[in-house]
Amino acid sequence: MKYVQRATRWLLLAAAVAVGSTGQAQTYPSKPIRVIVPSSPGGSPDVLARLISAPLGEELGQPVVVETVTGAAGIIGTDKVAKSTPDGYTLLYGFNQVATMNPPLYKKLPYQPERDLVPLGLTLNLSYMWIATNEFEANSIADLTRINRAKPGTVNYASTGPGSAAHLGGLMLERMTGAQMVHVPYRGNTNSDLMAGVVQLKLDPVAASLGLVKAGKVKVLAVSSPKRLAVLPDVPTVAESVPGYEMTGWQGFWAPAGTPPAIVQRLNAAIVKVVHKPEMNKRIQELGYEPLGSTPKEMADRIHRELGEWTAILKQANITLEP
Repeated sequence: MKYVQRATRWLLLAAAVAVGSTGQAQTYPSKPIRVIVPSSPGGSPDVLARLISAPLGEELGQPVVVETVTGAAGIIGTDKVAKSTPDGYTLLYGFNQVATMNPPLYKKLPYQPERDLVPLGLTLNLSYMWIATNEFEANSIADLTRINRAKPGTVNYASTGPGSAAHLGGLMLERMTGAQMVHVPYRGNTNSDLMAGVVQLKLDPVAASLGLVKAGKVKVLAVSSPKRLAVLPDVPTVAESVPGYEMTGWQGFWAPAGTPPAIVQRLNAAIVKVVHKPEMNKRIQELGYEPLGSTPKEMADRIHRELGEWTAILKQANITLEP
């Protein structure tokens, strides 16, 4: 009898939760939604967040307001979302680093992505390219490797901070070529200093600097994708000179853990619909990205897989940082 009573209580509780979740989804959203981008204004994630958020707001029937929160390789902005109320009104538009590279890289990370954040859906894949000031003597990765070996420590490269994808890409290149470069970390966009010759090169998302390349303001040494890109068909991959080198990324939306499943589903449906619109698809491709639009599970599975890969890589390289 007691077992039947307990089972009945659990069924009633589950039904109440389901009804409550459905009710929340039916009234959600009832006010503007804030999207936090954990990187500098004008950078690749900020540009794409604003591009996607405008039609996303139209789809949801409420304004979607983008706010950049810079610092510590995306940690500050990501942690802010992780600690937000899980009601669907504070979201994260971030990049793979915050969920797959930061956890094994930083000893004291204030958030754990698989515990504190719930994936809403991937929006796009991206590739990087090594770009340099036009006056830099190297025109290829082979040239760069030769210079680095002949004159160790004379070449510098910029990044958006210690532990950023650009920094890790530089470390990988050093370790795979036996070279030594000087890392110059910035807090924000580095293009002005690159064009001015303050720094010599950097690893940057293709979409972020493709305009500079086409305008002849910087030159490309190589792309970091496993194969050549359609937007830069004549540019070789790093792997053509350094076999095995690959650096790719992605972007997507998260919500704080504990966000009701019905709201997660509502947001995912809206995100996928917006990304798959022909005009959005075309715009994303024109910027040098590969449009996606995934389920939350597909995003969670990719995070879990890549987190394991980066944990192994950084452990083997014995690389750790302080936030």
